[in-house]
Amino acid sequence: MKLKALALAAATLVVTAAAHAAPIVNDNIRPVAIKAGPATEKTLQTVLNSAFMGYVPSVTLDQSAAGMWGSATFPYSTIPTLALEATGGEKTQTFGIWFGSDTKNLFKYELLSGSACADGSVACGATTPGGPGFDGFPTAVALQMKAGAMLINNTLEVTNALINPLNFGFYFSTPNKVSYSIDSMNAGGETRFLAYNDKKTNWIFAFEDGSDFDYNDMVVKVESIAVPEPGSLALLGLGLAGLAAV
Repeated sequence: MKLKALALAAATLVVTAAAHAAPIVNDNIRPVAIKAGPATEKTLQTVLNSAFMGYVPSVTLDQSAAGMWGSATFPYSTIPTLALEATGGEKTQTFGIWFGSDTKNLFKYELLSGSACADGSVACGATTPGGPGFDGFPTAVALQMKAGAMLINNTLEVTNALINPLNFGFYFSTPNKVSYSIDSMNAGGETRFLAYNDKKTNWIFAFEDGSDFDYNDMVVKVESIAVPEPGSLALLGLGLAGLAAV
């Protein structure tokens, strides 16, 4: 009877855990409409025109539906770089990376913070609220990854079991909300994060922090990443299935 009771309790625990789990599924639908912002600010298309060499994506037609990426080089490394901020909230906006396969269990790490500040640095530029925005790729973060750990700017090591160099997403945040690269992870399923690719391994991510939806409030260029191959996602699924079985 004790064994039966234990088995029942274990089964109940598994079912309960499954009921509360919220697996991350990329349901992004693109393109979405981009509105015209203030005439004094640089448009997102202007940023895209100078962001990539030899290829200029359309701000509307070339929006990517991708929501997760992986390192495209080995050793696994990438360079997030602030491209533009055109907002009055530049001092409190941040850009970061997240890892995980379940919304209830995410690991997030901030990469760019404040007025074009890299990883909390005070040596940074500032935008003009309501003006054309900060421009010129002033600051970047050297990010190296391996399973379970990241090296930031060759000095700071960050460890967490969820860190996976072949499967991660990005986020922007303000003091009031976090906006993820997958719409369904955002409040109300809002699209506040747009992604563009140069048909190679360079990406531009654009963020909307308010209600005008011109998506130029913070723009970040990230080099040497690619959408994960189906095989790597399948292996991740097998690993998660194995953990569930255990």
